[in-house]
Amino acid sequence: MKLLFILFSFIFVLHSAASEKTLDLSIPNKQIGNALSVYEDKSGQLDFAQIEQLPSDLFIPLDHAVDGHLFTTSAFWYRFEVNNSEKLPVDRLIVMEIPWINSIDITVLHNNVLISTMSGGNNYPYHQRAVEDHFPNFKHSFLPGVSTVYIKVMTQDPFIVPISIVDRETFLSDKAEASSYTGFIYGFLVSILLYNLFLYFSIKTRYYALYVLYVGSFILANMAYNGFTFKLFFADYPQLQNWAQSTTIFLFSICGLLFTQSFLNLKEHSPSLNRITQFFILFFVVMMLSTAIAGYHYHVMFSIGLSVVFSFYVLGIAIYSLLIGNRSAKFFLFGTMSSLIGTSVTALTVMALVPYTDIGFKALDYGMVMDAILLSLALADRVRITNEEKAIAQREAKTDMLTGLLNRRAYYEICTREIELAHEYGTNLSVIMFDIDHFKNINDVYGHAAGDKVLQYFAVVLKHELRESDYVFRVGGEEFLVLMPYTKSEDAVLFASRIRAEVDDVQINVDDNDIVFTVSGGVAEYKMEDGKYIHAVERRADEALYRAKWAGRNNISR
Repeated sequence: MKLLFILFSFIFVLHSAASEKTLDLSIPNKQIGNALSVYEDKSGQLDFAQIEQLPSDLFIPLDHAVDGHLFTTSAFWYRFEVNNSEKLPVDRLIVMEIPWINSIDITVLHNNVLISTMSGGNNYPYHQRAVEDHFPNFKHSFLPGVSTVYIKVMTQDPFIVPISIVDRETFLSDKAEASSYTGFIYGFLVSILLYNLFLYFSIKTRYYALYVLYVGSFILANMAYNGFTFKLFFADYPQLQNWAQSTTIFLFSICGLLFTQSFLNLKEHSPSLNRITQFFILFFVVMMLSTAIAGYHYHVMFSIGLSVVFSFYVLGIAIYSLLIGNRSAKFFLFGTMSSLIGTSVTALTVMALVPYTDIGFKALDYGMVMDAILLSLALADRVRITNEEKAIAQREAKTDMLTGLLNRRAYYEICTREIELAHEYGTNLSVIMFDIDHFKNINDVYGHAAGDKVLQYFAVVLKHELRESDYVFRVGGEEFLVLMPYTKSEDAVLFASRIRAEVDDVQINVDDNDIVFTVSGGVAEYKMEDGKYIHAVERRADEALYRAKWAGRNNISR
């Protein structure tokens, strides 16, 4: 048993020694968590003098590169050693590679003598940073030999602490590389925003405006929690910077819900889901306001937590909309999935529920780029679907639903165009008015369903016999009009006679009843003195039809 105890003690000493290794300042030291020991001050009240008096074994070695915890009011003290092997002091930057830490206090000892203390973070004006950057950073000149560094961290934001110690050149080089990434992300998203803003002003479609708000709110939220708004807008107002972070995350979720509601047209496709979404929008607004009253700590916690709820809810809406046949949901679903994955991974990373990685922290950026691409496709698809539906509606408005022929609304539109062409170029144009003889008797004897069958059959006959340049309309109950451009009345009479003869030889069987029917027709030809109006020609064709009826029906007159 004693041997086992010695073995475990030896392993613990080795682990502690490995974790508390001294950092070599001659090389860049990035994300140095594995070299740190940490003590959690749950009261958040201890100062350095009290911390220095604590037994050394209360500082627990970290076993990962970046320390992270759930939202906490504790103060965490980090301790590590650095070695300057040069003969002269060397300047190094202590960088906290996360933009939102509220309070950072640094104490440097050399040979157990206090050399310097520094304070900073998001509770301090932006210009107090050693290098103007969205990451809090501090400059210290390390004396030759070994120095001990204590860093106290407190924040109301997500508790992620990536610490690096690098020279200025390395820091600026990393900053330039990061700027390229940031420039690409923002450049792409701003391009998407401006493109869709242009489309909105062109076609005045509401969901384009809401998509612009959605992308714009994400850009603002991203700039806020990455600290870029601190330099641009709130350099001397750190508290406003803190509130901007959580408020823009709330606005991003609210704009996303509004866009989803409009784009998927929930009011038409699913009224109940539309009401639920309206409730969610109101709920997010109420939470944004009420948690602001409760305090920033609650405001930021709920903003991040509800952003995940928002993503899952929108994904659920997209899936449901696709299942009920909403054609607009296809690309929207893929875009939603990418943003959901990005939002969830980033939220879980910043809340320390999964180990910190740069990819995890930036997952929302990647997700939103994919989201923007796929939603742009979705918007284009939505416009295409809308245009198709509009075209179908317009076509149906000009189509007789029983026979599939053009109706009187289409008749006036087409006739106006054809009459103008005939008048301008002096071409022939003829009109035939057909009427089914004794149609009322068919309805009375065999029923209206049989009458509908007769109308449908006659419509098929007309469509089958027409030339490509001709038009046929159902203009009344049993009245049909044929418009024949480039046709003299003699040829129109021949056509009408052929139709009359074809109908005369047919029996239609409806419910075991053989129905025989005949048609009469009147033909008229356009004259230059008719001007640009169809009415005179139509009136003459109608008069000819009346003469055909008067002559005993089942014949053609002109």
